[in-house]
Amino acid sequence: MVKKALIVDDFPFDAELTRRVLQSCTAEHEIVVVSDGEEALRELNKEQDFDVVLLDLKLPKVDGFEVLKEISSKPFLSDIPVIVLSSSRNEADRMRTRVLGAGDFVEKAIDYAVFKAELTRALAQFGFA
Repeated sequence: MVKKALIVDDFPFDAELTRRVLQSCTAEHEIVVVSDGEEALRELNKEQDFDVVLLDLKLPKVDGFEVLKEISSKPFLSDIPVIVLSSSRNEADRMRTRVLGAGDFVEKAIDYAVFKAELTRALAQFGFA
């Protein structure tokens, strides 16, 4: 079964690293990449068949916190697991994402191996191992 993932990141390098981690998982994937929160919400409202959303917090137009609020407030989207990917080391940001419905929070690490291990662990919770 093909899994469908939405990557929301305004930094192309980070989006590509996230794509590589997804592609290294055993499940077959269809990957959609958008670069701001407004595009993410438009894509989610158009296509509700995503199996996971990989969401950066610091986005242009609509930030990741607002995207999380929208996802959790709509019954047709609230079942989609969201993994927040952020360079934030702020514990308040981590807690806020949980309150808003994120399934996990992965810090963007400078070391790709560390990032890959953490994101793979998070993805495994939602059937992407």
